[in-house]
Amino acid sequence: MVREAPTDEEPAGSSVEPLAAPRDFEAVYSDIKRLITEGQLPSGAAVSQLELTRRLGVSRTPIREALRRLQAEGLLDGQRNQRMRVTAITPDELDAIYASRIFLESMAVELSVPRMNSDDLQRLKDASTAIDWSCVGSDPRTHDWQLANFKSIAMIYAGEGILRAVLEYFNRCERVRQLYQVSSANAAFALEEHNALLDAYMRGATEDAVFFASRHLGRTALSVIGFMAPDYEPRAIRHALSKAAPANAGTALLSLLGDGSMSRRPGAGTVPKGAKGI
Repeated sequence: MVREAPTDEEPAGSSVEPLAAPRDFEAVYSDIKRLITEGQLPSGAAVSQLELTRRLGVSRTPIREALRRLQAEGLLDGQRNQRMRVTAITPDELDAIYASRIFLESMAVELSVPRMNSDDLQRLKDASTAIDWSCVGSDPRTHDWQLANFKSIAMIYAGEGILRAVLEYFNRCERVRQLYQVSSANAAFALEEHNALLDAYMRGATEDAVFFASRHLGRTALSVIGFMAPDYEPRAIRHALSKAAPANAGTALLSLLGDGSMSRRPGAGTVPKGAKGI
């Protein structure tokens, strides 16, 4: 059950410049979410309703509603009579989120590929062509929207509930995409895997599509965790990969992924933005 954020006082020494006053609840929600995903409200930081009302120029009612929604999405954490805090990004959290994504997306792909008709495939191809892979670092929000649009078409026959869950988990990774940047080699892999997935769809090759979708998620997840905690063992991700792909493909996935270790890029804790294709 999502609990209402408690009343709080403005932290001493707080000085923020007000943003343009939003017009409705969605704008308030988007503004607070942006503060979190861009790191202006960093991981573990306490969230002050009073500070937000002054910063956004609105009453507490839309602030409380927005905080409840962000808590339901996993971006905020809090208990009754305690101030909400920005949910910490931990290896355990990423292991759980990406394992869930592997299960959900592999199922959604498996359900959708056999039912795609020629019109669906053309829409999917158009959505793929529209993805601007050059704007990952400069305009990650646009890139995210383009990827989400591709997923919405690629998984259209999985059912509304599953598709909604897929996109919710995809959105939960937005903060990670904003804060961590994978290597240029990983970016090239992401594009290669995307093209392989599209080709599998065009051929109606369900098992291949599941394989490429799962491999992409597994590899990028291990890359991000490698930046954060190189020695962490992502058990949930490896278990999901072993179960998600059909036949012997699960073993092949784990073999391709290796041990998942990846050294942290110098400066990755400062201004690393635009994780590729996560």
